[in-house]
Amino acid sequence: MTDADVARAQRLGPYLEVQLLFARRMTALTGAPLGETALRFTNLHRRLGFGVNRPGEPPAAGWSDYARALEAEADLAAQLALSEVRCAASPPEQLPLPGQTQFGCFACEAPGEDGAVRLHFNNVDTDEHGGPLARGKIERRRAELAALVEHVRAAHPEASVIRGRSWLYNLESYRRLFPVDYAASRVVAPGPLRLNGTSSWGQLIDSREHIRPDVRDALVGNLDSLDPAAPWLAFPLRVLATEASIGAFVAAYGL
Repeated sequence: MTDADVARAQRLGPYLEVQLLFARRMTALTGAPLGETALRFTNLHRRLGFGVNRPGEPPAAGWSDYARALEAEADLAAQLALSEVRCAASPPEQLPLPGQTQFGCFACEAPGEDGAVRLHFNNVDTDEHGGPLARGKIERRRAELAALVEHVRAAHPEASVIRGRSWLYNLESYRRLFPVDYAASRVVAPGPLRLNGTSSWGQLIDSREHIRPDVRDALVGNLDSLDPAAPWLAFPLRVLATEASIGAFVAAYGL
């Protein structure tokens, strides 16, 4: 563990704290153990270095120890301190995630039986020129998307559409990277929605991993009225679903 690791964990402290508040509220509403609500309704499993926890899979080795330690602390401040220590000690996340192929900030999975390719986004390009969605990086992102589409066409000729599902589609700075038809197709994603990834939780922090106070305050303000049957509705920015044909991407990027 280095000083930089500790500094990053402290920077992420407000982000970890609001997730703990969310899990604590779900525990209060449902009676489920805090370790369980933290696993199901936050992205702490991934954020604290345990990796992606997919539906039907058990948590990674080590999560149970963290969950027991979390539940042993009744005080939020102690739970946050525990989580920051775990965050500082966690290894850097390895990208692409299992089952994905990466192209810069974007990644995709092999198409499902319906011929649909799922699109994913990771912040791997924040520097002195701004975050990954900065105006000066538009062509870089579009080139990554073009390479991804070329890969899909070559490796998966059966693929017919590309689909996305994220809070990011609320942002014009993200939508402008895509074909017009794809951006215009956005609709509110129907529930139930998983909350152990970043499709909802990503809106809480900026590209430099600083908390967005307005989004945090809005989410925390919604906890009193949180519906345990539909907890994703508490997030200020809804997850939007998008879709367009492979052909629309080919035409948009001149492939």
